[in-house]
Amino acid sequence: MKKYILIIMVMVLSVSASFAQNYTEAQVRQQINAAASRMNTMQCDFVQTKSLKMLKSRMVSHGRMLYSKPTKLRWEYTSPYNYVFILNGQTVWMKNTQGSSKIDVAQSKMFKEITRIMMSSVLGTCVSNNRDFAISLKGQGNNWKAILLPKKNPLKQMFKTITVYFDMQKSEVNGVKMIDKNGDATSIVLRNIVINKPVNAKSFSLH
Repeated sequence: MKKYILIIMVMVLSVSASFAQNYTEAQVRQQINAAASRMNTMQCDFVQTKSLKMLKSRMVSHGRMLYSKPTKLRWEYTSPYNYVFILNGQTVWMKNTQGSSKIDVAQSKMFKEITRIMMSSVLGTCVSNNRDFAISLKGQGNNWKAILLPKKNPLKQMFKTITVYFDMQKSEVNGVKMIDKNGDATSIVLRNIVINKPVNAKSFSLH
């Protein structure tokens, strides 16, 4: 359960931004924060690939993400299984084929911390979030990446590195890669990204 939530949190790093070539690291951070401040909603499809080091196998899944400022998020796997995670303010809903559950974020220290980091990522402050990550930005031309090294649990217990890839020509994030402590890797590619288009409020509740 923690891993699904943390993967969701990391995926919300996908903040569209306008970049120019030959930026300094400080300018890249500034542009990401500026783009995040202008983002009210986001919609996209995603493809997630999980590579297992010990089994030398890959698992591919597909889904859809919806976000609405300030604290509404829907992360839904549609293939090869069905799983829905919804964050709406202080309430989290989770649903799969076995049933559904509801959590009050304020009553759970773990969920409270995870949602705090999740929302800081949505707002773009994750790239400058030295409290939770040791961060470095690398790149040139149209290709940049943010390398995040978790400082605190639960992320530190699970991940060695989290890398976010930016396509500067398209002014958007085009991928995220997470390396687990055991060497397993999870890669997520975003597709069909739409920014600031109205999102149905019903998407952020189970109905």
